[in-house]
Amino acid sequence: MKKIASSLMPLAVLALFLTCLASLFSLLVVLMTSAGFADGVPWSYYQKLNIGVISVALPIVGMILFGVILVGLTRKPAEAGAPALIESDINLPMNEEKEERLPKAA
Repeated sequence: MKKIASSLMPLAVLALFLTCLASLFSLLVVLMTSAGFADGVPWSYYQKLNIGVISVALPIVGMILFGVILVGLTRKPAEAGAPALIESDINLPMNEEKEERLPKAA
């Protein structure tokens, strides 16, 4: 699942970047239209390119992608649930450890 999540990251970043560009374009269109720049040409491009629909659809796609990535990165594989025991990892009781560490008298 981590491979899928890591392969979706560039798409999610692209969706985020395009969402920012669409919102910037929308801001510029509103500013140009309110100032009377170019007799409404920016508004006609805004309508022809369907930026209104794109500015709603891109964040939805981005949120879905980031959600899938988050679930994929936080999910643990089944093998990690039960780690294998190694003999050197088993802790000895405290009294046995102290006896082994004491130096022996000559």
